Amino acid sequence: MRYTELQISSELLDQPQFSGSPKKIFICSTPRSGSYLLCRQMINAGLGVPHEYFNPVVMRQMAPRLGLQGDIRGLAWSPRGRMDRLLFRGWREPAAELAFLRNYLGFLLARRCQGGVFAAKVHFRDFRRTLENSVGDELLENSLFIQLHREDILKQAVSEHFGQLTGQWGIDDTVTTTPAANPNFLDAGAVDRALNDLADQERGWRVFFARRGIVPMSISYERLCEDPFSFLEAIARRIGIDPLTLRRGYSEAASGPVGNRALPSKEEVARDYLAAMASLRAGASQS
Repeated sequence: MRYTELQISSELLDQPQFSGSPKKIFICSTPRSGSYLLCRQMINAGLGVPHEYFNPVVMRQMAPRLGLQGDIRGLAWSPRGRMDRLLFRGWREPAAELAFLRNYLGFLLARRCQGGVFAAKVHFRDFRRTLENSVGDELLENSLFIQLHREDILKQAVSEHFGQLTGQWGIDDTVTTTPAANPNFLDAGAVDRALNDLADQERGWRVFFARRGIVPMSISYERLCEDPFSFLEAIARRIGIDPLTLRRGYSEAASGPVGNRALPSKEEVARDYLAAMASLRAGASQS
């Protein structure tokens, strides 16, 4: 089934009660890298129920049905500043946020394991907001890490730009974040800021892996689209699951273009951005 993000948040994919220590998989990604494609492939194959559990938007979606609506109200999921992260500087972890996270994880590890596997996808900015703490450190121990990236980072940046302006991030038309009041899709500066932010998040994951001595499984969105099931089999082998036990037969067509004809196409936005960058280079060479 081609699950939407709201369906993955709902009780539809809650699993029978699980006890014990699950095998853990973390998809370390950046926005618009095709990570939900991998999530859907894994869910349908029986490899956990990966979701963006540590995005504050998703946490607030799920909290009411878990009886945690009061616990999450007013919490500020803010990343540490640069000075807070210096090793020689003391830092007090936010008690209310950690208490919520422990309770939230209690549900996830009990009801979101499929086939003995707990899986989640984490964008680097959400790692910094919600998991860069003692509870996150414990959760991430003894896990398999998958680094998912996109070879064409300009297409990724344009897709991020569209998401920011429309508030639409999934495979349907659901608006999950506040859309821009006066969107300018041909804003080359905004596309460039998105591109630089994505590159910074990619760098953040690489530093994260290096500082922990982790060599992740790595695949691009483009390669994943070519043969997703072979990659699922490789994941299963890495965590000690027989690939022959995976459910087969799920596939999905590539997403089509944005249906709103009032908007410019993403290809048009990319061309406009490249023209703007060429103009800047020409101006700099003449000065």
